[in-house]
Amino acid sequence: MKPSEQFHEIEQFLADRSIRLTLQRQHVVQRMVKREHFTAEEMVKDVQQTHPSIARGTVYRTLALLQENGLLEKHDFRQGAPHYELTHGRQHHDHLMCLQCGEIIEFHDDKLEAVQDRIIEEYGYQLVSHSHKLYGLCGVCQKKGKKTKKANAKPPKLRVMQSVE
Repeated sequence: MKPSEQFHEIEQFLADRSIRLTLQRQHVVQRMVKREHFTAEEMVKDVQQTHPSIARGTVYRTLALLQENGLLEKHDFRQGAPHYELTHGRQHHDHLMCLQCGEIIEFHDDKLEAVQDRIIEEYGYQLVSHSHKLYGLCGVCQKKGKKTKKANAKPPKLRVMQSVE
């Protein structure tokens, strides 16, 4: 889906729930639809490059608003600050992450989803949301013989290598 189409879908989604998309929020959402994974501070810098008058707090409140309404997911990838991902209009997917280089592989597996659905039904739950994150070392880092970094080391930059459409 094109960023402009995704923006208009989000705009309509919020309007249907009587949530105002102020001009500042519009600028934040317009930047988000062009990104994969990002931290709140990365989004603040991105937005302020084109709209320096938009306050950091406005960006954080917009992220929280979109997360509360199920348009945005917050991920703890165990490396640095939490990352956000705009999920509206995208197929559900899970994440595989290398703890050394920061590579993220997004994947979807119907068998995994079926097992999850069976468990939910077995225990009588109504699913609201879920997230699967698998952590390990990618093939390249294994071949290099690298070990996971110490807790106080600088975290790797996250790189999305494969995206589920």
